[in-house]
Amino acid sequence: MPSRLRLLRSKVLVNELGRFFKEEERSLGTHVALRWNGRVRFTVPRERAAQQACWKTLCPGRLELPLRAMVRLPRLFGATSCVEREDLAAIRELLGSEAGISCCRTGTISAWSKDTILFLNKETKPLYIVKAGTGKVANALLEHEAEWLQRLRSQVALADHIPEFVAHCSGANISFIAQHALVGNLDFRLGEAQFEFLQKLQDYSIQSKPYGESNLFLAFNSRLKDLRGLLTEAWTTRIQKAMRKIEKSLARTPVLLVAAHNDFAPWNMRIQHNSVSVFDWEFAEDEQFPVFDPLHFTLMPMVLKRASTASLIQTMNRTLILCQHWFGEERCKHAEIQSLAYFVNLCTLYLWLVQGTYGTHPALDGYADVIDYLCLP
Repeated sequence: MPSRLRLLRSKVLVNELGRFFKEEERSLGTHVALRWNGRVRFTVPRERAAQQACWKTLCPGRLELPLRAMVRLPRLFGATSCVEREDLAAIRELLGSEAGISCCRTGTISAWSKDTILFLNKETKPLYIVKAGTGKVANALLEHEAEWLQRLRSQVALADHIPEFVAHCSGANISFIAQHALVGNLDFRLGEAQFEFLQKLQDYSIQSKPYGESNLFLAFNSRLKDLRGLLTEAWTTRIQKAMRKIEKSLARTPVLLVAAHNDFAPWNMRIQHNSVSVFDWEFAEDEQFPVFDPLHFTLMPMVLKRASTASLIQTMNRTLILCQHWFGEERCKHAEIQSLAYFVNLCTLYLWLVQGTYGTHPALDGYADVIDYLCLP
């Protein structure tokens, strides 16, 4: 093969395998890159014990069985033998000699895409989780998350629920944040463990102020201003109508506002001994409504599965009843308006991140109809 053509092929394969791995002959490869629906989703070590740690920590869900089959029969399923690239070696060097074998879960394709890398220790136990990405949006989100991790870990009541911050690096070519890996199980049921954590988070951050002076109100208007001319007429009308209803309902008296994770989904936490630990704080904000995180926990898994509008509304109502039970009436005042604000907050955030490109996230389809329902006279 001519050298020029070999170089071109090499670059294509590097891009296909992501930022951190490159193809290598099977006899020399330390990892296997596993594709699903045309792109690499996981890159795991050949070592069996390290693979087990990868599956348990990174939680591929329903993909785990087919991914395991790909590792066992790589040639049959088109898995690629590979080794680490220089960027990953540089991250390991910054973390220190304890960071051993790596595993990687590739992020979704988007402006804020980040890969999640698990480093194991010498005993093949989970040690560090590193989130890494490139570009201004990913860099800003990682920097934001680093600030929140350090801030929340400084609170005695919250420290045991937050990953320990290790390092943050911001660069033109790559940015990353490192934290200690968490142990525990996934749980898709919203219950005592999640609400006890949220009560602690809200008790630490709760305040009362006019909605029109809140960070939430300012964020809505700032995003809508940035999206001017980029949204469809339907989305522009929908958001403006919802914002008017929220403002009208909350105009007379101050409201209770709290810190919210804003991506409080089951896959962003682990439960052990009925205590929840929460990670992925890149979208966290102060001065949000108390029901935001519980609604996200129950509704986001449903909307990703394209649940019907009727089932989303039923689950929303059941979740609000749970919120009233755990948070009390005062924090759940204007619960339906708080819910409307949750849907607007999430949709405007996604639309802002993709600069108005519609159809890039299932939530934009599922939540649009719920917003319309909540805005009915």
